[in-house]
Amino acid sequence: MALDLVRHSLIRLHDQILRQAEHVTGPLDVDELRALLTALADEAADTVARTGVQRYVPRPGEAFDMTSQRPVGRAVAEGPEADRTVARVVAAGFVQGERVVRKADVVVSRWEPDTP
Repeated sequence: MALDLVRHSLIRLHDQILRQAEHVTGPLDVDELRALLTALADEAADTVARTGVQRYVPRPGEAFDMTSQRPVGRAVAEGPEADRTVARVVAAGFVQGERVVRKADVVVSRWEPDTP
């Protein structure tokens, strides 16, 4: 039964991609391509949500949390209050209730005070 849900959701995603492709009538500029790919990623996240898994996107400025976020880069914090906070999200995470299915990839701010 669970496989049927995943199969049905993937078929819907397949159909959505083909519907989007039918609307492309010429070369896309960068903004149009970005919007199209974002819409498809949103549809993929909706497909995953039908299986009980939700997309998790940390907000820049929130505290870094090792249990749900994976550091993939480092940025200089603007002040000590921003130390060990999310500077930028590279990839969303996915959760199912309290269980982390995939950690969000984030760039972490680190405060580096000037040394004499």
